[in-house]
Amino acid sequence: MENISLIDPPIQFVMLADGRQLTWQEFGLPDGRPALYFHGGGSTSLEAGIFHREAVQKNIRLIATNRPGAGGSTVCPGRPVAAYSNDLGELLDSLGIDQFACLGESNGGMITMAVAATMAPRVIGAVPINPTVPWFDPLARSVSPRSVAIAYRLMKYWPGLLAKAAAGSARRLHRQRAEAPQSDGFSQLDLLGPPPGIEQDVGEFQWRVMEQPAGKQALLAELGWAASDWGFDHYAIPTTLDFYCGAYDAQAPFALVLADRNPDARFHYFSYGHLAFSHPDARRRILNRIAGYFDRAG
Repeated sequence: MENISLIDPPIQFVMLADGRQLTWQEFGLPDGRPALYFHGGGSTSLEAGIFHREAVQKNIRLIATNRPGAGGSTVCPGRPVAAYSNDLGELLDSLGIDQFACLGESNGGMITMAVAATMAPRVIGAVPINPTVPWFDPLARSVSPRSVAIAYRLMKYWPGLLAKAAAGSARRLHRQRAEAPQSDGFSQLDLLGPPPGIEQDVGEFQWRVMEQPAGKQALLAELGWAASDWGFDHYAIPTTLDFYCGAYDAQAPFALVLADRNPDARFHYFSYGHLAFSHPDARRRILNRIAGYFDRAG
């Protein structure tokens, strides 16, 4: 499978009914089974390219949209997370796609849940990866570690400060990893950036994604979404859900609660932390799950 080169396909766009623009890229196979990918907060559609090889292997057409403010998609303030499904519905109708699977990482995991809740008749299965915690929910606050509490206070009260801190952080992390002495054991640096055991080209691709963020405008929009009421019941999502979380990810404890509380949901760990969804074993398991939804649906 390593002879399948990673790609950066052209950005496409559609004009929505209200005059805004929605952009996306496509990975995997153009005539494959359709799955939507939702990037992390402050990232872009290019993030989906990390899964390109597995999508090709599993006959998946991976459609990665850019949320408002990212990759040329128009900013649209004041709407809850759940309203993004309206944009996606217009895109899917324009592409002639009825049913689909979906997956997304971090804030993209939040979007994955929103889509699974609000577009349930069209979604055959959904994979939230390290999903954002709904901090407005008292139960979420009670089970989440202190690090999550600090992050959410920053999102709510000082989003500009958080956006400023994020600028250039990936380059600093990359430099730290490059300069760190080699170790045969576990290091906290293993939780930052591409995980140990990743293929060189995929690791370089992930660093590229991380070092080319969507920008302050997009990140502020994402922070606003994450810190506000999402507009749907995250405990009553009628779609099949499979949560995947890094073993060291701070958002995993509440994802386990979500897997327990939703009617048709399971929880799965992968090694390392928040960014280790790019590990080859994690990618394989996640795309196998996506392919399994289509196999089951016939």
